[in-house]
Amino acid sequence: MKNLIYLSFLFLFIGSSFAYKNTVCHHFSSIADNPLAIEVKIDQPTTATSSDGTLQLSISGGTSPYTIQIISTFSPSQVYKEQRIQLKKLGVGNYTIIVQDAERHALQKIIELTPVQ
Repeated sequence: MKNLIYLSFLFLFIGSSFAYKNTVCHHFSSIADNPLAIEVKIDQPTTATSSDGTLQLSISGGTSPYTIQIISTFSPSQVYKEQRIQLKKLGVGNYTIIVQDAERHALQKIIELTPVQ
């Protein structure tokens, strides 16, 4: 990330005006003030072979609208364009959640569902 910021600064210093640099720097500071976040509520599956688990996701921070991608080895990748979603009928396994906001800032979280018993 430091390299990306340095390269952005270098590009702006060489190829654009000082006023534009200030705008970009302000943009980076606003990211730190309102970071992208994922709140997750989990209901674990009751057994190793059941598909009764649920995930409730709530996205905050960053700049809406959000794109949420859910990746699992057990089902095809799914994409949502909402701030809050509920996924039902989930089985045991790992679920990768990737959230991207309108400014293309991304956040990734891996959730492991394990049987209650």
